[in-house]
Amino acid sequence: MIARSTSPSLSIPLLCVALAGCGDAVATTDTLDPGTSTSSTTAEPTTEVAPTTSTTTGDESTTSGGMTGTSNESTTTTTTSTSEPGTETAVSATETTSTSTTEATSTSTSTTDSTSTTSTSTTDSTSTTTTGGVEVPETCLSADFPVKVPLCGDGGPACATLRDEVVSANKMFRNDMPALALDGDCEPVVLYSEAVNGFHGFYAERLGPDMWVATPTPGPMVVATGSLASDPDADTVFAMVDNGAFGTSLWRRFDGQWTQDSALVGMNHVRAHQLTRDSVGALHVGHVDSNFAVQHEVFDGAWSKEQMITNGEIHVRLALDGADAPRLTSWATADATWKLHYFAPPGVTEVVAPLGSNTIERQHHDLALVGAEATPWVLLARKQADQTHHDIVLAHRTGPATWALETLASENSPADKVCGAPPQQAGVTCEFDYRDYYPLALAAGEGEVRALYLAIRRQGTLVSQCEQNPLPFCYWNTQVEDRSSELRVAWPGSQPDEHQVAAVDVFTDRATARLDTAGQIHLAFYDDPTGAGLDPWVRYLMIGGE
Repeated sequence: MIARSTSPSLSIPLLCVALAGCGDAVATTDTLDPGTSTSSTTAEPTTEVAPTTSTTTGDESTTSGGMTGTSNESTTTTTTSTSEPGTETAVSATETTSTSTTEATSTSTSTTDSTSTTSTSTTDSTSTTTTGGVEVPETCLSADFPVKVPLCGDGGPACATLRDEVVSANKMFRNDMPALALDGDCEPVVLYSEAVNGFHGFYAERLGPDMWVATPTPGPMVVATGSLASDPDADTVFAMVDNGAFGTSLWRRFDGQWTQDSALVGMNHVRAHQLTRDSVGALHVGHVDSNFAVQHEVFDGAWSKEQMITNGEIHVRLALDGADAPRLTSWATADATWKLHYFAPPGVTEVVAPLGSNTIERQHHDLALVGAEATPWVLLARKQADQTHHDIVLAHRTGPATWALETLASENSPADKVCGAPPQQAGVTCEFDYRDYYPLALAAGEGEVRALYLAIRRQGTLVSQCEQNPLPFCYWNTQVEDRSSELRVAWPGSQPDEHQVAAVDVFTDRATARLDTAGQIHLAFYDDPTGAGLDPWVRYLMIGGE
């Protein structure tokens, strides 16, 4: 790993937009101070720049966020055929994971600029059923939502790790992030894939503390990436899966069997957290097609479709209000610059915020609707004016085409130690110590919202090396590096030193989240347990009040 340098980085050509759904926004200088609030409107000037995206999302990235890919020793051919709708396939092969991770651990409840400390204690909840030392709600049925109990943080109970479990210990190349849903008993199910010599999907169910059973998806159900939606009242789970070759199909799981219901017409992409079910049973999908046009499609026995915008980025987010009206967000370059857009079809298209750069590296963001008026809230990362560092921003809509933005955390702290351009001689050392921030997820109850983001601290020593090839050049090489991380919980109006550390030693750049009826936040993500950029395993956390 090469530690952050203050020298300018190179941009990837515009070809990346056509091939990988990547993109970026016009550079701006409106960097916000931590904890401050401003407003933005859609009246943004545009600059004719070539929007680009980074092919990685930083040293902690363990997934591919654009086009799906596989890791293999030689060329691999992936079949794109699927079974006809109505085909039922039984799968018997299973993988059972049992880990020794500890439930109900509490971490420090405030953030600092120095190394954090953790402590372990048994936690209690206001729920009525106890499993593995953690009290959980008895049901997560449709009538139990929206969540009315206080969420942890912001005057509620202190945030803590209630579960920390490994869903699959296989360390594999994977795409995007796993999909997550809760069943009627509030237990998590996870859809994940392995992208080695083809795409291989697995559906994992939690049997109890530190016990997961994973079943391969049937042969026709090829999973490069996918999304889950639950019908807890009918004990049914729906999956929209992307086969890695522009084919996207809709499946349902009932009584342990997968059945294909339908498929999207044409060539499309689907990622985690892009499928949801409305109050009458129709399924909504927010995604991009092969031309990266953002689409909202509804399946109620037949498909209907409405296009939101062109030149979108692949990680579309979708939520439904109390009347089942869809709300979507997506990065897009429709104005020849990267901006995060909000859509309320039919007809409403607004800009939440410009990215502030012509290179997008942290595309992942999240959307939640809060309160009786279903106010949209968005968690995102924006580039600072130096084009190297990021701010974690929480935005919410205050009126037509008007959004309030507040910065939750900012990189490039005065306490950071970074290394500039390498000296023109070998053997020079430089100490570094800095933090990178990544937006993970939003969790929304009936009238409140929580923003989860990750702070990864990197500390170590660089040493300069020089080569002749054919002219002499020098570069930094990592001699020693230690990494640590804090998964932090923030809320509107909170200051950085008020954010609560809910988990530690998490190494990812994105996660899928679900909120249960006890106000506990369930997270699934691909995690590199060493923090060294290796192939990830599949990890699950439950965060709640201690």
